[in-house]
Amino acid sequence: MIDKRRKFHDDDERRPDAGGISDEQLEALMARGGMQGDKFGPEPELDLPRCAPGTRLRGTVVNVRGGEIVVELAPKAHGFIPDGEFEDEPLPKVGARLEANFVRYDAARDMAILSIAQARTEVLWEELRPGMVLKGLVTGVNKGGLEVSIKGVRAFMPISQIERERVEDASQYVGKTLTCEVASFDRADRNVVVSRRAVLEREAREERGKVLARLNEGDQFDGTIVRLNEFGAFVDIGGAEGLLHRSKIEAYYREYGREKPLKAGQRLRVQVVRVEAGRGRIGLDFPRAQAAQVSRALEGYAVGETVAGWVRSIGAEGAYIALDEGVEGFVPSCDLGGLGASIRQGSVVRGTVARIDKEKNRIEIAPG
Repeated sequence: MIDKRRKFHDDDERRPDAGGISDEQLEALMARGGMQGDKFGPEPELDLPRCAPGTRLRGTVVNVRGGEIVVELAPKAHGFIPDGEFEDEPLPKVGARLEANFVRYDAARDMAILSIAQARTEVLWEELRPGMVLKGLVTGVNKGGLEVSIKGVRAFMPISQIERERVEDASQYVGKTLTCEVASFDRADRNVVVSRRAVLEREAREERGKVLARLNEGDQFDGTIVRLNEFGAFVDIGGAEGLLHRSKIEAYYREYGREKPLKAGQRLRVQVVRVEAGRGRIGLDFPRAQAAQVSRALEGYAVGETVAGWVRSIGAEGAYIALDEGVEGFVPSCDLGGLGASIRQGSVVRGTVARIDKEKNRIEIAPG
């Protein structure tokens, strides 16, 4: 069975020349109908009635009049291009040289009807290469993704290739011009598959490299949480994502008695604690000044003294007690009964400092 799955190329898979010409170079080439050089003129002889549709003809603009551009194709052969084919771009001036496709012969005017749009489309098909980065207008949406027009060529962008994240509503992109990369194409079937995600990911890698190059341990940023998973929170610190490990988050909860978990889109202050440029990894923590404040606060407690606080939360492992600002107490589940039968979230309890756990920045409380 033939595997027809579409493949999206990674940078490492491309040949050095896989990208072909740039979007700007292609624009210039297409603007003249595909001419690579500048030295050409009208054909020496041309029998217009015998021309086959689609034949590529070269010529020089000799007149621009009445909604059409008249082109000299040979000493005694002329053709015209409707000015509507140039859409919003400036019309060519007299003396400009270009290529156009023969559409049909107009016997009444003894002239050829030409199409530069067809010629330009052919130029794109001739120059198309995997990895080429082009701009396209989103013209519609279907079940699988977006319909994109790239210089007159219809292309398809799968919904998974629109953004780096999941897209729920693809219709919001209709009418927008997107920069995308050619993922695959079939000249015979006239199928083109493009990816915007590949462009965005490459730009993100480049920006990440720049950020990594100037990062230092101890740097602080006001970042935004991009996503959370079992490892912790991934925070955007301005062009690069760092990991705020779940152990750091748990410590933060303990230090500040937070009840609401972190969430995507939330802004918070973080500090760089590790930079692995070679692996592209950034380790984050909450600013060390916070931990230092907690350590100083813990120094104010002594084993055996009586403390009081309100119950922040109760779990299977025990109860978490909010003491002073940033200082958390913990009562193991086995000792909860000694604090009274009515213990619940929000209630005030009293106990004795059994142990000061500096590693976890908390105080273990026992009944008494």
